[in-house]
Amino acid sequence: MRILPSNVDADAVIEVGRYLDDHAKTIPVSLSEALRIVRRSIGGSSISESGLEELIVESAATRHLTIQLDNR
Repeated sequence: MRILPSNVDADAVIEVGRYLDDHAKTIPVSLSEALRIVRRSIGGSSISESGLEELIVESAATRHLTIQLDNR
């Protein structure tokens, strides 16, 4: 995974990691579901929707998880 910028939301990184660590390895990670669940967990975070999408995709790729791009 690339080095994160200094203004990244640490709560978002932690929640994405928790979500992906608990996700089954054999089922694709639904981007829309991950966004919904992580956004609900971090509440009023300042991370943008596209920033959160990028974080989820990069974190899932690092864990060698399949990603289902079903957001839009």
